[in-house]
Amino acid sequence: MQGKYKFMVTVAGLFLLPFLILSWHFISGSDALRKKDMLRYFEMRTIAGARIVANELNANYNLSRMTGDRKFLDSGAAFRKTTMALRVKETPFIYSELALVSASGREVCRVSAGKDGKAVADYAKTPVFTEAKKAAASVGAVEYGDYTPPALILVQPVTNSGVKPEFYLAGRLSLAYLGEIVRLMGKNSMGNFGLLDGGGQIIADSMNKSTIKPGIPAPPELVSLIAAAQEREVQNLAREVFLRKGSSLISVSNVPGSSWWVYEIMNSADMAVYRFTSQAGQVVFSGAMIIVVFGVLTYVLAMRWLVRGHAGGDAKPEGK
Repeated sequence: MQGKYKFMVTVAGLFLLPFLILSWHFISGSDALRKKDMLRYFEMRTIAGARIVANELNANYNLSRMTGDRKFLDSGAAFRKTTMALRVKETPFIYSELALVSASGREVCRVSAGKDGKAVADYAKTPVFTEAKKAAASVGAVEYGDYTPPALILVQPVTNSGVKPEFYLAGRLSLAYLGEIVRLMGKNSMGNFGLLDGGGQIIADSMNKSTIKPGIPAPPELVSLIAAAQEREVQNLAREVFLRKGSSLISVSNVPGSSWWVYEIMNSADMAVYRFTSQAGQVVFSGAMIIVVFGVLTYVLAMRWLVRGHAGGDAKPEGK
């Protein structure tokens, strides 16, 4: 009985050994192709996501539409405040606060979406106002609160016929709406899909890490890939990044007109979970099972054709 199983295991092993060696090369090549396909898929998703975010910023997070209005430029403070109040009333879920600021940084008037009990603010020493005044252009920064959604702080210089701006329009715009759009885009992500500000902090992501801990820094492998893209002066980059703990598949795309980045990241080890459910794994598993079956059939045929046939051929006929 032991010889029977030794024979079947030996036959199956003789065929399984070269088959498994070839299968290992086959699966390795298949995994490499799957990684390339996955990176290309991530790249298309992040490029599309960056364009969507850029469109949202231009449509709903842009103060230049208001400051470019001729009536807003030529009218007095009362009309400007009315215009600001109308904009806040139209989209209170985005425009939390709008303020008109003098060239010295002193707040002239303010309109808020909710109850406003704050004292008159002084923007003179704030980094956003200082940079906007220095660059004579719109400047923004993301503000993170412990119990509130991230907010975009914008300062837009208001100029009339190219004259040096006498006042600025400042706004606090909630990023909760944009965050929901980002999470919706990453709903079917196999990893984490999100949006980074210029300082490498997560504004929103599909795994809600930014909700649990607002302003959480991006993983180091993600920061390194963005740095590589900036060094190469490209708008999007996708590759496998290797670290001591393993590797990650990452794609990043710059949001046009800003220093923000849309990203998608997945641990490379997570792909192994799907290895034997893939077509390559099914082929290898089927081949191994067929070889095992052939080992059993070889024993059956050997017993029938060789052992029993040989015994029947050697038998002498009985005499009369």
